[in-house]
Amino acid sequence: MLLCVLAAPAWAQSTPPESGAGDEQKALERWQRLGPQEKQELKERYERWKSLPAEEKAELQKRAETWRRLPPEEKERIRGNFERWRNLPPEHKERLRARWQRWRELPPEKREILRHRFEQLRALSPEERRELREKLKEQRSLGPEEKKALRQKLKEKLEQRQREGQP
Repeated sequence: MLLCVLAAPAWAQSTPPESGAGDEQKALERWQRLGPQEKQELKERYERWKSLPAEEKAELQKRAETWRRLPPEEKERIRGNFERWRNLPPEHKERLRARWQRWRELPPEKREILRHRFEQLRALSPEERRELREKLKEQRSLGPEEKKALRQKLKEKLEQRQREGQP
């Protein structure tokens, strides 16, 4: 019985819950197929699980249920992203963590504006994106006075759009 209890959390992550009298037998068979290292890892996972606060257990169970309901193609996309993440150099991971933290600290309104702008950017053709990159390079090469004038011009344009009710 202990083997079934130890194995349950790990299989719950990847397989749907089973029902019926054969559950314990199936769990025992799965346990017996595991190698010594896998059994040790499973025992350690179970010990960590037991030591979690009830709120964390509930949150993890909720996430596991969400995972089970995802379509296979979405699970595959997530796994691919995770693999790419694992293969990144540590300094790249740190930069991404910092960027993610900055994103999370933004007010919801600002995040929504940025999401909208990103969608607009994604909708551009490759040629339009290239032109936009060139414009940005030009703007970066401007002197302080030219940048100030450009910012003022942009500010006026935005104010005009707001008066006209455009985003």
